[in-house]
Amino acid sequence: SVGMYRIVLMALSILAVLSVLSGFLGLIAYSGIELLMSLVSTVAIAFVLNGAIGYVTKISVNQESALITALILFFLFIPALSFVENWPIWLATTIAIASKYIFVWKKQHLANPAAIGAAVVSVSGLYISSWWVANPTLFIPLVVLGCLVVMKVRKWTPVLAFVFASSVIFLAESLMSGTGIETTISTFFLSWPTLFLAFFMLTEPFTMPARKEQQILYGGLVAFLSNASVASIFFAFSPELALVVANVLLIGTRLSQKLVLELVSKSEIAKDTYEYVFKKPKGFTFLPGQYLEWMLPHGKTDGRGPRRYFTIASSPTESDIRLSMKLVEKGSSYKKSLHGLDIGKKLIASQLAGDFLLPKITDAKLAFVAGGIGITPFRSHIKYMMDSGVVHDTVLYYCSNTKSEVAYRDIFTKASKQFAFTTIEVIAKEQVGAPDESGFVTADMIKRRTPDYLERHWYLSGPPGMVNSYSKLLSELGVSQKNITRDFFPGLA
Repeated sequence: SVGMYRIVLMALSILAVLSVLSGFLGLIAYSGIELLMSLVSTVAIAFVLNGAIGYVTKISVNQESALITALILFFLFIPALSFVENWPIWLATTIAIASKYIFVWKKQHLANPAAIGAAVVSVSGLYISSWWVANPTLFIPLVVLGCLVVMKVRKWTPVLAFVFASSVIFLAESLMSGTGIETTISTFFLSWPTLFLAFFMLTEPFTMPARKEQQILYGGLVAFLSNASVASIFFAFSPELALVVANVLLIGTRLSQKLVLELVSKSEIAKDTYEYVFKKPKGFTFLPGQYLEWMLPHGKTDGRGPRRYFTIASSPTESDIRLSMKLVEKGSSYKKSLHGLDIGKKLIASQLAGDFLLPKITDAKLAFVAGGIGITPFRSHIKYMMDSGVVHDTVLYYCSNTKSEVAYRDIFTKASKQFAFTTIEVIAKEQVGAPDESGFVTADMIKRRTPDYLERHWYLSGPPGMVNSYSKLLSELGVSQKNITRDFFPGLA
């Protein structure tokens, strides 16, 4: 129920408080007063500057993002008691916040703002970032809080790729220089910037490549630039500069623009389920099954904030962008605001991502299992197959509480007349007759309705509990894990 940005902000705030307490207790090299001075002043500068720029430019600002940037920089610069001696972090903070509005392309910033601020200050020779957060006292809370962040954003792929590549490079170079393995391992995990960079900067969503294989490349590239001595033959790469360079080099792997989407229609497509249709921006392309982050600033925002991740329900072959969601009585402020949006009004979308994609092998047989609003990526897949002619023998298990909650039935009926496509509606809270099924998807149902289930590639989309349960069921039936693709279900993030 807590939004991604709020989780990151909470984690960094807790780590900052623990740092200040450690300073007062004499557990780290800097005093509590020095840390408190640096923390309060840096946060204040970021908050005021971001608000002022937003006011002057008439741009809706995200203050949570500004506070996250300030907290990251707090851990990179040595704190000082006097105002004058804190100038490096203040300069880096000013550059970082300004970069969100200056270092942009098509209204999207090109690199991690905190990394830009620290890199500009270091490359200019004015100050070298210390990354003092990497110390034994903060190791356990850093790992615990960092893992919570990565669990929330579901970005283990680039994080693990980065940490693994960094450790291999660091270990190899340390051993070649004669450093013992115990000292090397201790230094890497307790006194090196790797973990903080991985948890709180590498995972920044706006600069993250869209696909998993691209994210592995991203993690590996940052690891190489920030750790390999050969990468610094011509130029010394600090961790923050390595991240900025990787962001820029891999800009083609992500949606490098913010989309301004105009609402053209909205309608109820099933009981309490609504579809919102937006005008498709010229030149925007995506793959069926991918998702966007949708930002809708509104008053009285609840704890989840003004941003949500939703799968694109439309196919790339269509001339519009479709978003579908289920409304509940005590829903979020975001959903209420979106539902109340007038025709012709606009919202902003960005961060195209997702690997819930159709297989490249065209003769692969498929089986889809959708739970509730988890039907949206399958609507995109099926409409794409209908329009493109690139079809797969497909069975859809559509799980709902009642028949009235089934959406897109018209699309699925048309699809069944065009290619080998079958819909099996599985209704949990009503008794239904053939060809539908009552209850939940079971092993017996799968064997009876899709006897060739071992030949099919299974796609699961819906609430995490449902996805986990059916993934386990399929594994028990002998379906290989490589033939089970699970949706991120980004709406929960």
